[in-house]
Amino acid sequence: MTRQITVDEAREFFAHPSQRKGFDPDDLPEDGVAYWADGPVCGVFRDFSWPRVLDVHCGVKPEGWGRTVPHARAILEAVWHYYAPDLIVAQSLAKNRAVLAMNKRLGFEVIGTLPTPESVVIQAWRL
Repeated sequence: MTRQITVDEAREFFAHPSQRKGFDPDDLPEDGVAYWADGPVCGVFRDFSWPRVLDVHCGVKPEGWGRTVPHARAILEAVWHYYAPDLIVAQSLAKNRAVLAMNKRLGFEVIGTLPTPESVVIQAWRL
């Protein structure tokens, strides 16, 4: 069941060291973000730097590894219907092929890259 959760409920999705890239479970932000969960997946949504665009990052419990797509898809659809954004974007390091492949399975499309020292790929999703 997909539902919005509290920051305290979200912490467990970022407890495993592999899920802490930019998100320490003890320091998850409370303001300006929304946490949505379905099964072992938690999506963290915040406003992007353009109106009506949301940025997403996911945390996954180890028991969900390899089975994330249906849960992440349910979260994306719920958030899309709840907030009615124009676009949802994900930002990932170009070297993180596993995340880029998962996002592609979810229907994200590459829309650009940031030429930072570690190249960042920007992917976009719409329902």
